[in-house]
Amino acid sequence: MTDHAIRSESRELQTLYRPQAEQLGMELHHRSAGLVGQVDNDICRGRFQANPAGPYCLVIWHDITFLREVNFSEYSMTDYACLTMDESPASNASPYGVQPFTMQEGNMVSLVQQAGSVTYRIPAGSRSLTRSICILPEYFMELESQWPGQVKGLFDTFVQPWPSDIALAASTALSTLAPGRPDQTEFLIKAHIDLLLARLAQTSSAFAHGHESSRDQDLVQQVKTHIQTHLGGDLSLEQIARSLYVGRTRLCLAFRSQTGTSLAKYIRERRMNRARRLLSSTDEDVAWIGRQVGYERPSSFSAAFTRETGVAPIVWRELSNRSD
Repeated sequence: MTDHAIRSESRELQTLYRPQAEQLGMELHHRSAGLVGQVDNDICRGRFQANPAGPYCLVIWHDITFLREVNFSEYSMTDYACLTMDESPASNASPYGVQPFTMQEGNMVSLVQQAGSVTYRIPAGSRSLTRSICILPEYFMELESQWPGQVKGLFDTFVQPWPSDIALAASTALSTLAPGRPDQTEFLIKAHIDLLLARLAQTSSAFAHGHESSRDQDLVQQVKTHIQTHLGGDLSLEQIARSLYVGRTRLCLAFRSQTGTSLAKYIRERRMNRARRLLSSTDEDVAWIGRQVGYERPSSFSAAFTRETGVAPIVWRELSNRSD
C-alpha cells in the first residue's frame, strides 16, 4: 500500500483504515484534504475515500464488492464512537452485532466500537456501501475542555436512540461525504460534525444527569482497586489499560468524567498518600519506602515527593515526628 497518511491524523485514527486497506490490497493516495483508494483484484473491487475533521475524527466512504469469501479483520487501538449510514443491499448481513449498537432512523447505525480486534466472515458477492463518522475519545475530551459540563455523556449517546431532529442532523453530517465533491474541506466537515454533537449534547445532558453510565462507574471502580493493589508496581496508563482490557484513551476519558480529575494525578496522589503514611509510621529508609510506592530510584522518589509536598521525604518525617 502506498503510504500517504493524512498529516493531521493521530496514530489511533490511522489504525481505523490502513490495516483494512492492506488486507484488501488497496493502494491509498493523498488527494486534496484526504485519501482516496481503488482496488480491483481477485479479492474485491471498489473505491474508498477518507476525510479528516482534525486529528481525532475521520469521515469514511467506501463501496466494496467482495468477489470471494473473506475473513475480514478490523482493529482499533482504543474505543471510539461511530455513526454509519449503511446503503448496502438489504440482502447483506451487517456485522454490527459484534459491538454495542443502536439502529437510528432510516438506515443509520450508531455504535461504540471497542478496542482490539474483531474478525467476521464476508460471503462472496457481498457489496458494502457505507458512509461513516469515526470519533475518538480525545475529540470528546477536547469538547469537554472547551465547554466544561455542557457535553457530558456524549460518548455514551452513540448506543442510545436519538430523537428525529438529531437523526436528521446526523444524516446531514454524513451527506457531506460524497466521492468527488470539491467542497469537502476539513473545516466544513468538522462544522457539520460539531453541529451534530451540539444537538446530541442536549440529549446526553439529560441522560447523564438522569443516571451515570454504569459501564464507566464499573470501570473506574476497577481502576481504583487495581491502583490500590499495585502502588509498588507499574502503573503506567498503558499497563492499566492492558490489565483491564480497555483502550488507553477510553480509560482516561471515563476516569475524568466520573472523578473530575486525571488518572495520572490520581495515581500520584495515592502514591504520595501511602508514602506519607509509611514515613510517619515506620523507621524504614527512604529508598525502601520509595519502592513501596513504585519508585525504583531513591532520587526519583525524593523529587516526586518534594514536588507534591514542598519538602523532601526525610524533612517531612522529621516534621511529622515533631507534631506527634
